[in-house]
Amino acid sequence: MSLRGRPARMANRQGNNSPGTELSLVDRVQRAVREAILSGEYEAGSRLLVSRLAQENGVSPIPVREALRRLESERLVEIAVNRGATVTPISVNDMRDIYETRLVIETYALRRAFPYFTVTLLDEAERILYGMTRLLADARDRQAHEQHRRFHFILYEPAHSAWTMHVIRQLWTGAERYLRLSPEMRSTPEAFAAEHAAILAAVREGDPTVAVSLLAEHLRRTETLLSNTAEGSTITPPGGDASRG
Repeated sequence: MSLRGRPARMANRQGNNSPGTELSLVDRVQRAVREAILSGEYEAGSRLLVSRLAQENGVSPIPVREALRRLESERLVEIAVNRGATVTPISVNDMRDIYETRLVIETYALRRAFPYFTVTLLDEAERILYGMTRLLADARDRQAHEQHRRFHFILYEPAHSAWTMHVIRQLWTGAERYLRLSPEMRSTPEAFAAEHAAILAAVREGDPTVAVSLLAEHLRRTETLLSNTAEGSTITPPGGDASRG
């Protein structure tokens, strides 16, 4: 499937090529293509033709090329000299690598953040959790995943480690592809929400050992569910590519 119908929302008209506008166009194309990849609209391994993406987004090829380079740095796109850009493949090994790394760095971030939690911050986490719980029934709902990300990040950001958060953001971008394509995750929204509620309860009680343990269990369980979905070496998403037509 293409991004047809989106250009009016995503990009200014091509005629304005001032530096600020061009940067804005890059951002918009990057967000649009990222979302198409994360949702499975563009399948893993499918080609991303610059000319096609430029046409569909109503921009010149220049911001498209820069957007694809940025997505390459996020490990969502691969760029080869003779083949051009393709959507990065997904696999069980890649997913496990992501979650094993998340386990190490996110438990570290949560433990480091403990001295800096406030009642106000935890109340906000509670509100985010409530919103996430209402949206989790449809794991393809982008809002649900945004709330999920916000919940975790609000518990990690008080650690005041810019590099830790930078790595966590990169890992979450990779993990989101698997979460949004998993029927297993869509079939267990209540358990998924309950795990987050338990983590927050332990944080409120001021028990870092229990909170970190619950977070680790949550990540391991998610990895197991995603592995069950894979059934082999790849996870096959629904969707299309940007080279069709």
